[in-house]
Amino acid sequence: MPHPLSDLLNDLDQIAPLELSAEWDNTGLLLEGSTTQVKKILLTLDLTAEVAAEALKTGTDLVISYHPPIFSGLRSLTRKDPQAAPLLDLLAAGCSVYSPHTALDAAEGGLSDWLCLPFEAKEMEILDGSGRRLVLPTPLTLEETASRFEQHLGLPYLRISKPAGRSRKIRTLALCPGAGASVLSGVEADLVFTGEMKHHDILSFQRRGIHVLISEHGHTERPYLKVFATILSQQLPNDVRVTVSRRDREPLTLLLPDA
Repeated sequence: MPHPLSDLLNDLDQIAPLELSAEWDNTGLLLEGSTTQVKKILLTLDLTAEVAAEALKTGTDLVISYHPPIFSGLRSLTRKDPQAAPLLDLLAAGCSVYSPHTALDAAEGGLSDWLCLPFEAKEMEILDGSGRRLVLPTPLTLEETASRFEQHLGLPYLRISKPAGRSRKIRTLALCPGAGASVLSGVEADLVFTGEMKHHDILSFQRRGIHVLISEHGHTERPYLKVFATILSQQLPNDVRVTVSRRDREPLTLLLPDA
């Protein structure tokens, strides 16, 4: 049996309550299509034209886009606008779009908690919803800490900023998915981990003697979609199909000169 969209919205709010969203965020039902019964759900980090085409091809009733495809104000909705065109195509097909974003970060068992799983913690502090600060029972080397993140997230690479002076073991670490510099800015920790960070933010942490680990924005978030798909599938009726987009891609790749 298809699942009513209204019931599905309640299910999503139980998993990631919208009241946990950051004030600046735009979460929830962003596009309401004409289809009121949901049989197929497509999960993606970003709603690109390629992902929208995939949704249309597979007969998707609801796209759950982690990043909100409508964020700042839209002055018009025309197919000349590459941001609006995928939304118009989905709307014409009756497909709805939902974004959980920072609500899913902050939720218990959500993305930020999942990022902590490679580490045992004798203490954990929540930082502004999406951030976490961990006190480790046993200090780790920088290499051990980086390796745990790499294995857990399947990271192709990490970029590291080391503070000047003698390196020390990691007793406290703080993390935030995506671009977490503002969430982590005042934290006291030996190391911070996030997806991306501005140059001067990195220097600020470096001056304070804090290691910085970064990869790419989506590298800290996209792997969680498979976990989220499992959570949704367990919550919804068996005949509602939840899949992760195959067309969702990190926009940046690493180009290295020939050795």
